[in-house]
Amino acid sequence: MVIIKEKSGKFLHFFTASLVVGIGGLLLSFLSILISFIIILTNFSLPFDYVITNLLIAFLSQLIGAFVVYFVFIPLFKAKNSEFHHLTLFNSLKTIILICATFTFVASINFGLIYIFKIFSLNPQSGYTNILLNTGHLASPLNIIIYYLPLTIGAAVYEELLYRRLLIPLLEQRGMRPSPVIFFSSLLFALAHLPDDLISANPTETIMHISAVFFIGISLGLIYVITRNILYSMLIHGVLNFISFTRPLVILIANSALTLAFDIIYWTIFIVGIGVLIFGLWQFLRKQNAEWVILIREKQTNPILYGTFGFLIMGIIGIFIPFIIQNVVIGLEIAIYSVLLYFIVLIVCYGAFLVLFLWLGTRAMYVSKII
Repeated sequence: MVIIKEKSGKFLHFFTASLVVGIGGLLLSFLSILISFIIILTNFSLPFDYVITNLLIAFLSQLIGAFVVYFVFIPLFKAKNSEFHHLTLFNSLKTIILICATFTFVASINFGLIYIFKIFSLNPQSGYTNILLNTGHLASPLNIIIYYLPLTIGAAVYEELLYRRLLIPLLEQRGMRPSPVIFFSSLLFALAHLPDDLISANPTETIMHISAVFFIGISLGLIYVITRNILYSMLIHGVLNFISFTRPLVILIANSALTLAFDIIYWTIFIVGIGVLIFGLWQFLRKQNAEWVILIREKQTNPILYGTFGFLIMGIIGIFIPFIIQNVVIGLEIAIYSVLLYFIVLIVCYGAFLVLFLWLGTRAMYVSKII
């Protein structure tokens, strides 16, 4: 039996933390396939079309996944939360300000990328077209509610618990300082969206999406490290997703009053964000004692180069395992022409890797304590 000794070498120093990234993708894929399999096996008929059904399955998977992360993974991996701040009006205002700054910064980067792509006659094509509503969905307000559930609530709750509440403390417990913690957790958070983009989006849209998610992750990580209250990160995540996914809905509805209202809100947030970014840059250059400035300027004192390199490699491998499993088993379905067997094999594969990752991650933590 091979036991991973997490602290026996710098390269494996963040072994457990990197496995958490893979566990997150495996868990969500496992739950989605399991729910779909139960629906097929029981011949349960949903009164919705393919798009709405997939959105409901995604939302249910995210809720169950969030429950598992919070009540099972966080205690299991001993991801302690330090310096917890209760909800306050001041921190809520900081969160709103950060929403504006993040939105403006990410939107500006996207505008710049679109301009560059146009020079080379490249046209970004979104990978989210399979979950966007069409004109037929507008007949029922319930469809619009379901549309927002996984995109604004489910994604915000599940991803924040995984990438901020669980991953950040694990990195800190292994000696990583706030700046690299926020940077590398955001990098893997962005790369976790890469497999889906490779399947459904073109390369230009993939670049735009990954860059946007990375910088959003920086803001999410920053507010979490400052407050240690994951609710603030969830709020930022949910609001930014709400704005992003409202735009295609407004275009679809094609109502001039609604379009005008959305544009006013959009550009108001953008202009406020410009002011916040200018003020933040002034604070940073003047070396003032703002909490976020102190965090960013705090230097890493111990060498973590090899550990970080290993963390990125193992984290990226973990991210792509669900993608690899899915494509291998799709080949099996084509060969055997059995949908039920396809689902069974998928569930077994996802479950096996999930158990393996959990065992290795907790075993590495255990061994590191008794050495």
